[in-house]
Amino acid sequence: MSLLNPITESGVFRLVQLTDPHLLADPTARYRGLDTRQRFLAGLQLARRLQPDLLLLTGDLAQDEAAATYQWLYQQLQASGLTWRWLPGNHDAPELMQAWSSSVFHDQTPHWQLLGLDSHWPGQVAGYLSATELERLQQALTDPRPLLVALHHPPIKVNSRWMDAISLDNASNFWQLVDKLDLKQQLKLLICGHVHQPLSRQQGHTRVLACPSTAAQFTPQQDEFSIDDKALPALRLIRLNTRGCFSSRLIHYDPQAVTHSSSGQGCG
Repeated sequence: MSLLNPITESGVFRLVQLTDPHLLADPTARYRGLDTRQRFLAGLQLARRLQPDLLLLTGDLAQDEAAATYQWLYQQLQASGLTWRWLPGNHDAPELMQAWSSSVFHDQTPHWQLLGLDSHWPGQVAGYLSATELERLQQALTDPRPLLVALHHPPIKVNSRWMDAISLDNASNFWQLVDKLDLKQQLKLLICGHVHQPLSRQQGHTRVLACPSTAAQFTPQQDEFSIDDKALPALRLIRLNTRGCFSSRLIHYDPQAVTHSSSGQGCG
């Protein structure tokens, strides 16, 4: 477990989430007609300007699951000068990620725990938390400090029938463990990828947030798969304060401009 100290003297820990870049080893290749490298690099440039204490990538990093793609991404992240972590999604090869950096994490700040879980389910689009990952969650829940959990697949329904069919398959096991062990309600915040759209939902005492992709966006509340061609990519800026409270803001961007979107906050 690494100790991550905030840059500012206020003690507020600032985290930026980027997700679902669907990168490709061939720089001329396109994902759904999009140059995902360009769109990701624009998001990374914006993240650098925000100077967060941690940059977190929540899965579906490599559309082609190629070693060269992870190498390129690793090089960009290292060159950014930011402290970063990544997690695998269904469009990933965790064993290839491990060649460059761990695909899970459990870090601490002076006031928070940060736990990254692997929901990759080999051969499946949906996600699954193995017994090992549930054990890691159980251990984190024994710590009385506020907890942020990150994983790729959402453990809740998002009201799109096709997406709900490929979310976290054993979400009930996740929430049963939380209900059993999180007696002090320290699981304040859960962030995920996979849905390619904004999401903010309250599940018990836990706020569940998802972020738009740096690549293509999915149309919300659809029975069948649908791309929203007009929606911009985005990152999420999260502030974790010293009292177990947090705030978050989505920042949508394109290569020419940055616009600010919805925000929210919470406190335990």
